[in-house]
Amino acid sequence: MPLMDEFKEERDLVKNRSFKEKMSYFWDYYKWHVIAGVVCVFVVFSLVHTILSRKETAFYAALINMAEITSSTEYKEEFARRGEVDLQKSTVYFDVDMHLDLSSMDDVTTQTTQKIMVYISAKDLDVMLGDLEAINLYSYNGVLSDLRDFLTEEEYRKYEPYFYYMDRAVLEALEDDPTVDYPANPMDPETMKDPVPMAILLPETSKFDKVYAHAPNIYFAFIVNSGRPELSHLFLEYVTEN
Repeated sequence: MPLMDEFKEERDLVKNRSFKEKMSYFWDYYKWHVIAGVVCVFVVFSLVHTILSRKETAFYAALINMAEITSSTEYKEEFARRGEVDLQKSTVYFDVDMHLDLSSMDDVTTQTTQKIMVYISAKDLDVMLGDLEAINLYSYNGVLSDLRDFLTEEEYRKYEPYFYYMDRAVLEALEDDPTVDYPANPMDPETMKDPVPMAILLPETSKFDKVYAHAPNIYFAFIVNSGRPELSHLFLEYVTEN
């Protein structure tokens, strides 16, 4: 019997059945189509909801090898108020899910380095706070901004006693020999051939320390391609307050 005739005969049989039998027939033959349709609708709805409800990033700080010792919500909200950031529409990130241990290069370290490079490539990362290991790594890899290009004259005078310097001569040597050592004292430009200020040593005590645990010496640096300089300057002022 031709396929169309079979289909017509089956349709006529179903037409004379009870509602319950019709629903049973429909489910037996079309349940996978229904399930697939429901899944597709759910996926589309979830995607649309995510796009519509997603907030823009107003500011992003990478806090490397740090941990919250108390809720940072109030700290973030205060910074947002100062920067006139509407947290209903935008988000401020103080990302503590970044950990580096270059001596082991474990999965966490690998994921952190990849994450940082992704955010830098997308121009989403504004500042970096980290220990000497992290600042050495990113200073000598072209990630951090020369402070002479970023700070105002007033800021430069204020923070100059706390500058971390990269030696451009060491940077050039590293291109030929990756085993070259970093300067023994990055705070002393007199020991370097071509010092470049790249980061600022944070004070030992500040309001920042009441929220985050970290190593004794933490440095603050601007990301070279940050697109939000005003908030970056404001954050420097904010984390150095007592």
